[in-house]
Amino acid sequence: MYKLIVVDVDGTVYRHSRGIHPLTKAAIAKAKELNIPVVIATGRNISTIGNIAKELGIMNTGLPFVAQNGGQVFRFEADGQITIEYTKIFKDEESRWIFEIAKKYKAKVFAYSENEKVAYKNVRFSAFNIFMWIRSRRKMLRYKKSEGFVSPITKFIVFGRNEHMIKMRAEAETKGYSVFAFSYVNDAKQNIEINPIGVNKAEGLKKVIEELGITADEVIYFGDGENDLDAIKWAGHGVAMGNANQHIKSCANAITSQCTDGGVGQYLFDNVFNLKESNNDKS
Repeated sequence: MYKLIVVDVDGTVYRHSRGIHPLTKAAIAKAKELNIPVVIATGRNISTIGNIAKELGIMNTGLPFVAQNGGQVFRFEADGQITIEYTKIFKDEESRWIFEIAKKYKAKVFAYSENEKVAYKNVRFSAFNIFMWIRSRRKMLRYKKSEGFVSPITKFIVFGRNEHMIKMRAEAETKGYSVFAFSYVNDAKQNIEINPIGVNKAEGLKKVIEELGITADEVIYFGDGENDLDAIKWAGHGVAMGNANQHIKSCANAITSQCTDGGVGQYLFDNVFNLKESNNDKS
């Protein structure tokens, strides 16, 4: 029996407009009954994780959660307080460099800051920034090269034409930044997330298991995206969602059904709680 269950959020336990599948909720409840801790590891920030944790029934457990792709580890404490273990930030000169290359590649920027109520943008108005404001509910300040940051940047989300984002990603990676790709819109455009050097979910989870006194071999991890890849490889048992891209599936120990079919719940009931061998395990 695994000693820790870790779940990504978007595309793994939650799908926009569809919510969380009842089977997945039931499996998380079963894990609690069996005293198996369940934690979240996501690209989201604290303010957008809370509702998911509540719906899964794992809010205010005092367990460490991983946010911002491993850039932050924090706890929802039993008394309702939030304890932040660490937050990785960009130096101001690094943030200015990223804003400048975004301008070079004609990209829109939404940048999370360490202050949970503040974000930065690089243009006065865009549909992308409205979308991100609705998602984050942060006050959006416009970046000005001549002004300082009121709070250090922790993560950039950059949106632009696909060919520009490929070039911008390559340039950011030459600096050593952790970059992950995903898309909200269509094939012609792409979002990339740029994180501080060394940030990934596996690194965040190392802090989690250290605090829990367990090893990576005792962890089962569920994810679907490029930002899950390090954690899928690191965990004792990495499970890719049916909706994941093939290169994610090829690195996993097993593949479950899609998020919208309750893939996390199905896999836990069939292969963990009942200790049955999965037909989807890689040979």
